[in-house]
Amino acid sequence: MSYRHRMMACVIIAEVIALGFFNFWPTPEDGSKTYQDINFSDDVVAIEDVVMTRQQSQPPPPPTPQVPIPEPNDKVIEEEIKLDEINDTEFSDSLSTSITGSMGDSEKPVTNPQRGPSVIRIVEPTVPEAAKKANVKAEIWVSFLVNEEGLVEEASISQIKLYDQETGNVRNVQTIGYGLADATINAALQWKFRPAKNDGKIVRAYTRHIFTFGF
Repeated sequence: MSYRHRMMACVIIAEVIALGFFNFWPTPEDGSKTYQDINFSDDVVAIEDVVMTRQQSQPPPPPTPQVPIPEPNDKVIEEEIKLDEINDTEFSDSLSTSITGSMGDSEKPVTNPQRGPSVIRIVEPTVPEAAKKANVKAEIWVSFLVNEEGLVEEASISQIKLYDQETGNVRNVQTIGYGLADATINAALQWKFRPAKNDGKIVRAYTRHIFTFGF
């Protein structure tokens, strides 16, 4: 057999196989659909509208924390306050200045008690600015009447000594000015003493102290 006859035989065999392939291929069942028959337009996807919500009002602020109120313990603490300086008052600025402090009883003061009053608290007078500018140098002697409780019942100026700034000479004067007498008496009334004793009994008595300025 020649080469040409062999080629024709092969073509014929290939055609027979192709015809058999299409004739004997299984057909799809009735009612079934291929992917070409599917209509995607039948499927509807329902998407609901999104509803936006807003908060109508802000939430109320948190409550303010309660501060605990301390309960009183009914305990009284007594403390003596010592005053170092005092302000000027409107007293007479002369040797006759005498101020009544804490009043005692009606008994007369003992002139020379066996144990006189002894000071336990001193209040220094406030030096007025006018006296500072004038460089006043002076001594003011004060008589104290101390009652049975050690408080100043009366305070009076008994003597004033003024020192000359240039020579240093001292002289007794009736008035000194600059508000020094007022400041001295106001301070003296705030002194406190251990009261005097006479024959083992606490009594009212006098004592005297010197206030100095400019030294």
